[in-house]
Amino acid sequence: MHKDVGWTTIEEVRETIENIYEGRHIRTKIELKSWSYHSEKSNQEGNLPIAFQDYVSNMKDIDYLRQVKLDLLDCEDLGGKEKVIAYLTKRISG
Repeated sequence: MHKDVGWTTIEEVRETIENIYEGRHIRTKIELKSWSYHSEKSNQEGNLPIAFQDYVSNMKDIDYLRQVKLDLLDCEDLGGKEKVIAYLTKRISG
């Protein structure tokens, strides 16, 4: 990551996701799920999570697709894994 990355706490990550997740579009929900996964993993390793905007600015649809295919993100509330894969594949194909 870049040295200008903003840092946050795991509590702020969880609270942010809880407060804004509902009502967002599928793309934003995928970004939030990915950020949550990365943040929880960083926290388990004793590191601070990075801020949402810094995280998503370094991610591409192919990165999210890889995470979904590896079952790192729970996609059930988004219509299931296959629906999310189809959505991301379509975005990548453009």
